[in-house]
Amino acid sequence: MPLRSGLPEVPCAKCGRRVPGLAWTALCPECRWEREARARRLSSRVALAATAVTGLYVMLRLPPEPTARLYAGIAVVATYLIVRRIATRLAMEFLPQ
Repeated sequence: MPLRSGLPEVPCAKCGRRVPGLAWTALCPECRWEREARARRLSSRVALAATAVTGLYVMLRLPPEPTARLYAGIAVVATYLIVRRIATRLAMEFLPQ
């Protein structure tokens, strides 16, 4: 049933729930939140693995100078943040709806 504003209630692509103002083949807010939560969980695991590898590499390869260790710690934290952001975007693109 059309709304007074003229926008039709479009069904969600996953659950079929009708939501006003939703674009065709889009997900409703609840389904989108579930999908984002799955992507965040997956990206967190991937980022932890990449950070562990980076931390191990840093521990084995860097000299024991305090300045080098400081920059290495910053690099490890940056690795986690960057990999998690990229993995979240990729998971949102490639995870099935």
